[in-house]
Amino acid sequence: MAEVIIFSILCFMLGASTGSFLGLCAYRIPMGVYEPTREGIPQTAGPLSITTPVRSFCPVCKHQLSWLHIVPLFSWLLLRGKCGFCKTNIPLRYFIIELITATLCALCYLRFGLSLTALCAFIVISALILITYIDLDYMIIPDIVTYPGVALGLLIGAASSYFPLNGLLPLDKPFVQSLYESALGIICGAGFPYLVWWFYIIVRKREGLGLGDIKLLAALGAIFGYECALITIFIASVIGSLVGLGMVLRRKMGFASYLSFGPYLVIAALVYIFDFGNLILFVRGYAPTTSWRMFH
Repeated sequence: MAEVIIFSILCFMLGASTGSFLGLCAYRIPMGVYEPTREGIPQTAGPLSITTPVRSFCPVCKHQLSWLHIVPLFSWLLLRGKCGFCKTNIPLRYFIIELITATLCALCYLRFGLSLTALCAFIVISALILITYIDLDYMIIPDIVTYPGVALGLLIGAASSYFPLNGLLPLDKPFVQSLYESALGIICGAGFPYLVWWFYIIVRKREGLGLGDIKLLAALGAIFGYECALITIFIASVIGSLVGLGMVLRRKMGFASYLSFGPYLVIAALVYIFDFGNLILFVRGYAPTTSWRMFH
């Protein structure tokens, strides 16, 4: 048990550092490329990149941040959510993205152990977190994230089919176990949503589902297979419908308003990746076994 606690803490720290980087990426990648749909995003004079400028800076006063200002989680708390130079409020979102990423990194260890599967799962989850934040701000899912995801899924499937390691598959479930599974996942993930998109374009002359969402589903299908794609579509549709209905009832939006669907797809994908449904049944005594290694 002591070993589990120690590695969980180390993974939490690694995840917090990764979350700090993801917050930087979520701000810089779309800046100057897309128009934000959410108010309150400080704008810069031109496009940014992940590597330029090298040091993090305050988007309001433009001061470069010292190491004391960028310690994951602790800096936000010590500075009380304010810039150390101009005292401008630092959005709570940066603390939240670090906390979420840290927690999910620890969960990857508790779910898959110290393994290549855990590492790859955390990489994919980090990309999903990045997608969530960009979609919330810009209602766009960048191709720079989804296309590599499709390629990664096909690569994992090909490695499992043609280059098994000593008779063992390179990655355990929930990752695809063959190239056929990966290809089928792409078809199921993108096929039905594309028909919905096409129907809305032809019949209603508007998009019913963004192409970015379709590409994300294709990537999830390529990496985790058709079951993940179908379950993700179902769970995300339920969550999105409930949230949308709630916002309509609170008069926050109309029935014809657009809604960022990416975050709901990400939540649904996390349910599948971590097998939360089976875990809940196991904890309540309804399932004889669970895939979580922390219980083995």
